[in-house]
Amino acid sequence: MKFTKAISLGLTRTIRSAKSILIIWLITFLGFALFAIPLKGSIFQALGNSYGTELIRDGFNIDFWADLASVASFLPMISRGGLFLLFLFFIIYIFLNGGLFDSLRSNSCSYRISSFFGSSAKLFGSYLVATLLVVLMIIFAAGLIIGVPVLISRVGGSSDIDTMQAIYKITRIIFLFASLIFLLVIDYTRAWLAANDHKRVFKALGYGFKATFTSFFGSYIFMLLITAIQILYVWIVTRLLSGMQPSAPGGLFLLFILAQVLFFLKLVLRAWRYGGVTTLYET
Repeated sequence: MKFTKAISLGLTRTIRSAKSILIIWLITFLGFALFAIPLKGSIFQALGNSYGTELIRDGFNIDFWADLASVASFLPMISRGGLFLLFLFFIIYIFLNGGLFDSLRSNSCSYRISSFFGSSAKLFGSYLVATLLVVLMIIFAAGLIIGVPVLISRVGGSSDIDTMQAIYKITRIIFLFASLIFLLVIDYTRAWLAANDHKRVFKALGYGFKATFTSFFGSYIFMLLITAIQILYVWIVTRLLSGMQPSAPGGLFLLFILAQVLFFLKLVLRAWRYGGVTTLYET
C-alpha cells in the first residue's frame, strides 16, 4: 500500500538527509543560545535566584513552567524579544524547509550544504506565501467547524454547560482530524514547488489539494500514523522530563544534553513526515 511505502521510504530519505536536519538543529540551537542569556536574566529578575534554583532542583515541574506564561512580571520579557523570537523562528523554519524538502527528493543522494541553502533561498518566497494561505484556511476551518456550532447553540438558547462542553469537545476532535488534510495540502504543495523550477504558488496549492484527494486514503492514513507517532513521542518526552531531578551542575548539564538529543529526534520525525509526502508525490 502507498502509506506503507511512504513510511519506509520516507524514513530512508530522512536518514539520508541527516546533514540537512543537523543544519536545522544547529541554527535553532544558536538562535536559542543568543536568547538564553537575557531570558535567564528575566527569570531570575522576576522570581529571584534562590527561588528559581529551588524549583529546578525539586524536579522538572511542568505546572511551574506552564504558569510562567501567565505571570505578569514576564510581560516585559515577552515585549523585549519573546514574540519577536517566535516570529523570527517562524520565518527561519519556512526558509529552512525549502532546503529540507529539496534534500528529501529521490535525486538528492549526494546533497551539499551549498545546495541546501541555495534551495532554501530559491523556495523561500513561495513557501512563505503558501504557508500563510494554508494557515488562513486552517483558521477559517476552525471557525467553521468549532465556532459556528458553538455560536448556533448559544443563539438557540442552550445554557446547559455540559451540552456546550460536549459540543466543543466533539467539534475540536473533528477539527483535529480535518487539520491533517491541510497538513497534506501544504506538504504536497511544498514537494511540488521543490520539484519544479517555476514559483507558481496557486498552481502548487491546486496540485496540493488535487494530490491530497486523488490518493486520499493512502495519504491520510500516512499522515494519521506519523502524527500519532509524533504525539506518542511528545508524551514520552513529557513523562521522561517530568521525572528528572537535577540537583547538581553535572545533572543540569546532562539534562541540557538530553533536551538537545530529544529536540533533534523531533526534527527527525518532522523530516520523516516530509519525506513520506515527498515519496507519495513522486510515486
